[in-house]
Amino acid sequence: MSPVFLMRAFALLAAIWLAGCYSATGTISHDPVAYVQLKGAREGLTIVIDDLGSVPVVPQKGLARFHVSPGRHRVRVLSNGNVLVDRTILVSDLQTLEISIP
Repeated sequence: MSPVFLMRAFALLAAIWLAGCYSATGTISHDPVAYVQLKGAREGLTIVIDDLGSVPVVPQKGLARFHVSPGRHRVRVLSNGNVLVDRTILVSDLQTLEISIP
């Protein structure tokens, strides 16, 4: 066997072997999530999102964060029954929308 023949045979076998190798890529999906964050949050406030019932605000360093699904929501912040904020918002996936409390 000539060296040229061996070299061609080796190249052909290497090409066939490498054709079997592949690289797969993919996408990591996550559950859609968004947040409403209250700036200036304090004790005694409650939040109502989409009329689903009131939730007490538990501030941490003047902020309070609430998990919502992406989309349109009505957000009301109350203090002793008085409405401080009444807003319709639109949040997208992975967005944190901040609302300042007066």
